[in-house]
Amino acid sequence: MTFSHFDFEYIDMHAHFFPPQIFKAIWDFFEAPDKQGNAQGWPIKYKLSIEELVHFLESQNVKAYTTYNYAHKEGIADYINEWTNNFVKEHTNAIPFGCVWPEDKDRVEYIRKIFEDYDFYGIKIQLLVQNFYPDDERMRDIYDLIVDMGKWIVFHAGTAPYHNQYVGYKNFVRFINKYPNMNIIVAHLGSFENNKFFNLLDKFENLFLDTAMVYVPDDLFRKWKQKFKLPGSEKLLSYQDRILYGSDFPNIPYDYEFSTKGLLELNLPKKFYDNIFYNNAKRIFNIT
Repeated sequence: MTFSHFDFEYIDMHAHFFPPQIFKAIWDFFEAPDKQGNAQGWPIKYKLSIEELVHFLESQNVKAYTTYNYAHKEGIADYINEWTNNFVKEHTNAIPFGCVWPEDKDRVEYIRKIFEDYDFYGIKIQLLVQNFYPDDERMRDIYDLIVDMGKWIVFHAGTAPYHNQYVGYKNFVRFINKYPNMNIIVAHLGSFENNKFFNLLDKFENLFLDTAMVYVPDDLFRKWKQKFKLPGSEKLLSYQDRILYGSDFPNIPYDYEFSTKGLLELNLPKKFYDNIFYNNAKRIFNIT
């Protein structure tokens, strides 16, 4: 049976919500030409107001969505977290995640606040932008809080679509071996090294992977797709309880429906799609 995007309900476990002025700065960066006059990455498809972004997700059968954001410099994380808390108060379908900057002197205090007072689910780390290793000693107290409180951490730990010295499988393995009981989501299936990240699922029962920007049509990412060695249907089915749907909305250069197109074209059983699109996130985050 062939399925379409609107045959399912979704919990988008890789959606971003930033304060509007930070969104604008991110979009301007993505769309700015580099030294050769080429775009940095891609044109942003959904440069909308915050409320328009929410309404759009609702129009796509998205029943809940994350607030992933990150701090790109010192002294801004607490502001972003406060903005996120106010956003979540007004949007009950939002799944609140916060951010941290490892050089902030008050980082432990504001992370404790978002966990204890605001009941955020966890934090997002964007190693490619924030430029620190996953096992950075400055993060130890925060990691201990995450483990002790049963919270979550989301890493952009893979080498796709770009890489620096802080990302990659070897750096991540060093980290997870120090924190084997931490609840972790690795974005983008760990691409380009997704097969290595899949192999970690057998060892670490609290590790999950999200699908953001991986199973999109080849022609949208022709310059990168040749580097992707996507797991086959058998592996996807074997780990269907450990995979979470994500889109990377709104920072995508294509229609939202393309975030599910490649997966649906595999023609796997409906149970598989129900699990990764909705059931897994509903279960692990107790979403009602």
